[in-house]
Amino acid sequence: MHLHQLKYFVSVVETGSVTKAAEHCFISQPSLSQQLTKLEDSIGKKLFSRVKGKLILTDPGQILFEQARKILNSVEDAKHRVNDVDSTNGGSVTIGILPTLAPFILPSTLVSLSEKFPEALVMVREEISESIVDAAARGEIDILIEVLPFNEAHLHVEALFSDEFFVAVHQDSPLAKLEEISLEALNGIPFILLEDIHCLTRQIEEYCFNENFMPKVLFKTSQLATVKQLIKIRYGISILPAIAIDKNADSCIKYIKFKANVPAREVVLATAKDRYFSPAAKYFITTLKEQYQSAHN
Repeated sequence: MHLHQLKYFVSVVETGSVTKAAEHCFISQPSLSQQLTKLEDSIGKKLFSRVKGKLILTDPGQILFEQARKILNSVEDAKHRVNDVDSTNGGSVTIGILPTLAPFILPSTLVSLSEKFPEALVMVREEISESIVDAAARGEIDILIEVLPFNEAHLHVEALFSDEFFVAVHQDSPLAKLEEISLEALNGIPFILLEDIHCLTRQIEEYCFNENFMPKVLFKTSQLATVKQLIKIRYGISILPAIAIDKNADSCIKYIKFKANVPAREVVLATAKDRYFSPAAKYFITTLKEQYQSAHN
């Protein structure tokens, strides 16, 4: 059994295809298949079975997959530890974060990090929830900034803050006179939301469903900035998280609190258990927790 065989095996499982795994690992498909055969021979067990043309892990394959990921992650950790021994630049850090959080959380935290470690290598993966959670589980991400709920298996999760939702309307809207509002008051008014791939939209729709309210959604986009711009031109209203409120830039938008059953999302910091963190990663974690946990306690 060799490390490169484990790498090919894990890639096949994660991509669900020998062809895709070969492309990902920069190896020909026949060579990868040959290495998988050698891996099965060395173990003495079949790792895959085919069901309706799909590769399915056998029980031995599932056991090996779980252990192989741990082995490969440990090897990467060892490399980082060795590289950081005589390094003064802070090393590297990879951050996974939701697009609906990144513009509001990262700038100030990264400024502090760059002042402490100006030569640290920082990589940010700003993707939807499913992608960054899976990446964190695979060990591709050091620090995950997410919103509950998600699959927390194999991750250490710490609360950062609760992000309350507000109704966002143009300042000239009749609704802007209200200090508090109920969903019933929004009946029939055009809504602007993010696309369904965003967990923020799913949380808003779930809240509306639980409150027996059906928003009249006329426009969906991929950026919170676009939602705000459309509100500013009186295209519709929306429900936005508190972290997205910019009192200076949003002068023509009125944010109204909900009267009852106030919706919110729980923002958390998640890291892989027993993972090695570079000095830069440790500093980022400490700074983030100090900035948000203390401010919301």
